[in-house]
This record gives sequence, C-alpha cells and structure tokens, in this order.
Amino acid sequence: MGKFINAAAMVIAVGLLAGAAPAKADPFKIRVGWATTPTHVQPLIDELQKRHPEVFPRFGKSYVAEGMRFNGSTPQLQALAINELELAAFGPSVVSLAVNNAHLDLRIVADVFQDGVPGHSSVRYVVLADGPVKKVEDLKGRRVGTNAIGSFGDSTMRVMMRKHGLSDKDFTSIEVGLGNMPAMLQESKVDLIALIPPYRYYLANGKFRLLFTGHDAQGISQAQIFAMRADVIAEHRAALVDFFEDHIRALRWMIDPAHHDEDVAIAMTVTKAKKEDLDYLFSEEDSYRDPDARPNLEATQHAIDNDLSLGVIQKGITVAPKYVDLSMIEDAKKRIDGK
Repeated sequence: MGKFINAAAMVIAVGLLAGAAPAKADPFKIRVGWATTPTHVQPLIDELQKRHPEVFPRFGKSYVAEGMRFNGSTPQLQALAINELELAAFGPSVVSLAVNNAHLDLRIVADVFQDGVPGHSSVRYVVLADGPVKKVEDLKGRRVGTNAIGSFGDSTMRVMMRKHGLSDKDFTSIEVGLGNMPAMLQESKVDLIALIPPYRYYLANGKFRLLFTGHDAQGISQAQIFAMRADVIAEHRAALVDFFEDHIRALRWMIDPAHHDEDVAIAMTVTKAKKEDLDYLFSEEDSYRDPDARPNLEATQHAIDNDLSLGVIQKGITVAPKYVDLSMIEDAKKRIDGK
C-alpha cells in the first residue's frame, strides 16, 4: 500500500509541475525566399546576424529566420502555396499570378529592392559586343536567357520585346541561373541575358554590350516585394513585427556608408566573389532599397498594368488596399524610431 501511495504522489506531483510551468513555445521560424545575392540581401542579413547579434535583439526569442534560395519569383509561388515558405520575394507579375492562378489570399508586406530609381542602378540586358544582335528587333528567332519564367527579370525583358514588336513565339526562352548566364552568352548558347551587378566587369572589358535596361522597359519599378499569406500573418503577427524590426535595423546598418567595408566582407563570404566585384554594394551602382522597407505600391501597380496591357500576363489585379498589409513594417519602424 505504501508503494502505491508513493507512486500516486509522484504522478500527482509531476502533473502539478507540468500545469504550473507550461512549455515555452519555440520561436516562429521564418523562411525567407531569395534568388540572387547581394541584390537580395537576406543571405547578407543571415551572415550579419552571426557577426553582429546585437543588431538583432528579437532574433531567437520570438522568431528565427533564414534565407532559402530559388531560381526566381515563380518557384517561390509553389513553395508559399504549400507552406514551405513564409516570406516570398515576388516580382509584380507574380503577385498577380499568386492571386489569380494560385488563388492565394496574399499580402504585400515589405520592399525587397526597386529598379530604375534615380540615383541608383537598373538591371542590364546585354548581348555579345561582337555578336549579331545590334537592336532589340534582332532578337527575333534567337534564344534569350531567363532565370525563371514570370520573374521580374523575365517580365521586364518581355515588356521590352513587346514594345519592339516581338511576341513570345518570336524567340526561345532558356531558363538558366543568373550566375551561369555570362558563360552561356560567351559560348553563344543564348543571345541575351540579364547581367547581375557582380558581373558588370564584362561590360567594362568590352566582351558584352548593353542593349537596354529595366528602366528603358518599365521606368521605375518595384522589382521585388515581400509577400505573405494572410493566414500566416494572422497567426504570427507579433513575431513578424519583431522580425521586421530586426530586418529594418539590419538593412539600415548595411546601408550606412560607415559599414561599407564590412558589407563587402560579408558579401565576399556569402558569394565567394572578389572584393573589386562587390565594391558597388549600397552605392549609386546598386539597386535601391527603402531604409524603412516600404514598397513603392504605385510602381508595383504600374508594372502589373503594363504587363497586362502588353499581354505578358493574362489577368491583372488592383493591389491596394486588398492585397497590402504594411502595418507590420509601420509598427516595427515606430519601435526603432520611437514615433
């Protein structure tokens, strides 16, 4: 009988302890999509967090975050739809595809980067300097490199083609990683590529020639926005505000000219590229990133409308107010700035 009483007492004691101290919830894990770095800064932010954890006071408490690489915007759409990605980096046309084709209850929540902003760079579309393509019309019947059908770079290229009388059937699209594009062009496997900034030396050494820029095609463009599912926001909003507080603080840290040398060192670690190929970071030669992570909704809508009018996409959307939620970055900014 004594053994039974002792055993029962132990069970009751364990139960009381369990009730008195409920298990602490794990931090919300945020997987952040990206396609090319350092233009997409998430891999740099991941490295910055390791080097300067003081910039990320909320990390590891309410949330943890890590970048996930994709070939472009469109592959992220599938991952977002099946809950294998929390924060997707979408081009404007993919926002429309997510709503109209994937039927996602989507929200634009923050800026990733903008293209063609005065005082900053624009994506460059290049051809071989000594090749047969002298003007956009010469691309008829030729092959063009694209990182992902429907991505920002792809849609912008197609807009320019449409403006010069070329439809999708007039050229062949070959999907290739942005880092492999220069080699594909040099070997004449494609006739046009989008040249990302770390490879701009191909223009300087005269091997490639600029054919047009993203600004030529679209003007000022919200090249990439961060988008999330509305149900994920509703369930984890507090942790997401914490994430964006740290994200904005990290972004401002990197934009600060005083940290330029360390920015480059971080980018060298992440990309394995040479210092001289990354020295443009966060300068006039780089894309624009809003220091408050605020997207340009007018430019986003313009790109969607332009893509629709030229037949790049089949159905558009009006992004604001239904598909926009900037309250998280606004709350995060208030915490940082105290107002």
